[in-house]
Amino acid sequence: MIQYIDWLPQLESVKDVIGIENQIALFTYSEIVKNITSEQEQKYIREIIGSPHKFDFFAMVHHTKGSMHCRVDMQDYDLTEPNNSIKLAPGQIVEVVSLSDDFDATMMILSKRFVEDLMVYLNGQFSFRSRRGLELIEHLTPEDMTMEQHFLKGVKHILSNKDNPYRLKVLQHAIMAIFYSSEKIRNITDSDSSRSNADVLAKEFINLVQEHFREERQLQFYADKLCITPRYLSRVVKEATGSSAAEWIERHVVLEARALLKSTNMTIQQISNYLNFPSQTFFGKYFKRRMGISPKEYRRVG
Repeated sequence: MIQYIDWLPQLESVKDVIGIENQIALFTYSEIVKNITSEQEQKYIREIIGSPHKFDFFAMVHHTKGSMHCRVDMQDYDLTEPNNSIKLAPGQIVEVVSLSDDFDATMMILSKRFVEDLMVYLNGQFSFRSRRGLELIEHLTPEDMTMEQHFLKGVKHILSNKDNPYRLKVLQHAIMAIFYSSEKIRNITDSDSSRSNADVLAKEFINLVQEHFREERQLQFYADKLCITPRYLSRVVKEATGSSAAEWIERHVVLEARALLKSTNMTIQQISNYLNFPSQTFFGKYFKRRMGISPKEYRRVG
């Protein structure tokens, strides 16, 4: 049976794990393992590791020592040497078959919400769910290994600075800087010849959403702008980005609402009007459906 695992809410309470707001967690495998002392905890970890499961988050694994045999989406990977970068997305079926006694890795976990926000800022230029371009497991050169280590140290430093209320924003910009400075990613995203019609259409759609999401939330509006049907628009955007057209519109609206709630003194009614909702009540229901809490609660707890 495949288990569906959401570790983020539990991870932040574990010693030697640093994180923020159930959106990012960073830890070293060896540090976590040494703190697992009870037989019940050890049994639980063995059960999770030894059985197929799905994550409800993105995971970046920086494999630094030892060896491992894992299975992702029924494909086996035998990593006999360290210096590997492993990237996992929500919904992939993962099973760790075996780990050597000296195995170690630094792991960074990103919530779907964090990555979705990041995709908005990146303007849909790259899909984290895409199988094209970035490989699931990549053996790193010494130079790439050093760069990734510096990046993870930077993330740890930012997360550790708990006096900074803008840690989440700093991390978003740090990851975007890595994205735009990566020659490999630029080669993927900037090559017109490698982009399908769906990629080009999705990019045009997201540009339109960025321009009009405050006033227009209906697919028909965007489909008319692109001279296609709403059904076709939904299909190609899903194919290109992993998210539906409606999800992209909603993502922009909610991200804007969150920013206004946290960084301005606008009333909830004013924010509702600014985003062209028919009423504050309608806005509240829309926001709560996406975030799980009301705008008022979000502003209070942040």
